[in-house]
Amino acid sequence: MAECKFSDIVEDFLISKEVEEGCATSTIKAYRYDLDKFISLVGDIDMNSPVVRQRIRLFLKKIKDMGYTKKGIGRKIASLRSYFKFLTLNEFIDKNPMSTIKSPKIKLEEALPKFLDLSDIEVIFEKLKDRTVFNTKKSQRYYLIIRLLYSTMARVSELCNIKINDIDFNKGYIRLRGKGNKQRIVPVDNRTLEIFKEYLKDRISYDPEDFLLVNTRYQKLSPRIVQADIKSIKEKCGFSDSKIVTPHVFRHTGATHLRRSGMDISELQDILGHSSPNTTRIYAKNDITKLKQSYSTMHPLNNSDNF
Repeated sequence: MAECKFSDIVEDFLISKEVEEGCATSTIKAYRYDLDKFISLVGDIDMNSPVVRQRIRLFLKKIKDMGYTKKGIGRKIASLRSYFKFLTLNEFIDKNPMSTIKSPKIKLEEALPKFLDLSDIEVIFEKLKDRTVFNTKKSQRYYLIIRLLYSTMARVSELCNIKINDIDFNKGYIRLRGKGNKQRIVPVDNRTLEIFKEYLKDRISYDPEDFLLVNTRYQKLSPRIVQADIKSIKEKCGFSDSKIVTPHVFRHTGATHLRRSGMDISELQDILGHSSPNTTRIYAKNDITKLKQSYSTMHPLNNSDNF
């Protein structure tokens, strides 16, 4: 078989992911980043070389030494696994070198979604309203971003893609565009809707097709800008470096708080846009208080003195 370098088929692989599997642009970028990282660390190797598997393990060792978490390493392995599967199915290589590469085992406590306590959310909103703390042109944007992330549990890419006509102020919901351009409807509290009504009244002009969240030049926000905004909010609110405050943490926080308030897993699945209920069930594990309440109510030893 002719020599096939690692980079030779990357574009074909990404096109397949986009066109045949319908992966989102952000997913394609993630695949490209992971594959480019591999090449930068271990070189553009011949895919049929007998040392490919050793190079893969060398790559994993290098990113571990760089401080990547088990979850981060797992994502790199998933990207490589998908790429080499594509190469094998399309007969670019004879054997799949990923067949014996295992993902790192992640303990339950490491896998549970990180979330903020209700008291943390209260601090953030209190600080955001304090003009002695937040007194810039971006202050209103900061507040709106946090309000939307916490209320809708949208992913950061979904947040950036919300258009004004995606909001139904009468019925009380927002349309989100998720992974694979799948759309879902999520309910929103009345106060958040009122706040956005006032926000749009103050906007000089807009079209229903315009994006809801924009910068000071009325341009669409990018995920990178939102991430930078959240970082600024964390710093101004005085949270420690060890506390994780990211756009995705607000998604986990809203989901965990809803679960703790009694929301059914299937309802939470619809709001989060998970294709599998198994993905949503992680929030049940995140909620020992709900589990304890059910146990106290249902277990015979808690309801009888006869034992």
